[in-house]
Amino acid sequence: MQNTQYIYRELKLDNIKKIGLLLLYALFVFYFLINGSALFQEWNDSWTYTTLIYLSGVSIFLVVSILEKSFQEFEKPLVQHIIGFLSSFLLVTALFLVLYDLGVYFQSVNPMPVGRIPAVMVYQLVVVVASEEIIFRGVVYRFFTKYFHWIIGVLVSALAFSLFHLAVYEGSLGALFTAFLMGLVLAWSVKRWNLGVAFGIHFAWNCFVLGVTVLI
Repeated sequence: MQNTQYIYRELKLDNIKKIGLLLLYALFVFYFLINGSALFQEWNDSWTYTTLIYLSGVSIFLVVSILEKSFQEFEKPLVQHIIGFLSSFLLVTALFLVLYDLGVYFQSVNPMPVGRIPAVMVYQLVVVVASEEIIFRGVVYRFFTKYFHWIIGVLVSALAFSLFHLAVYEGSLGALFTAFLMGLVLAWSVKRWNLGVAFGIHFAWNCFVLGVTVLI
């Protein structure tokens, strides 16, 4: 009886943490949704609609994960996620700069005007990267890993991540394949380390291809 009560308390606490994450995320996103244009002169009106879509998607996916008990990232200390994010962002950005300087990749990337950088970085991290990582790595990958082999979770989450960008990449097979490879790397980084590492890699990629960190 005591073991049953202990398990019930643990499950209840776990769900409270997940609901807390959802509320915290919603507050952050809603804040930028309401105040984005006032905070940043470069705020793009299309970002408002995209933000609403992300907010709805993350909310649905997190509710499903709570019901399925498949979101496990709270089991790791927050400091691990923070360290993972910072280290992976810096290392991957450094790697991209080397590839760019050597002429190996990213040659079509142009530096972004300095005035746009703060708004783009905030939007990319708080809305785009956070939303996509919570959905595809935090929920989709974990869900399929729970019921199938972890390789299935990696492949399915990477495929879903790639198809999610179908409209953005205008059906370009090369770009979609690149997104699929990125999805593989991001899912594997969650398995090997934590969600913070995936956040950092994803944020580094988005910032570089948009020309934010090419200025470094």
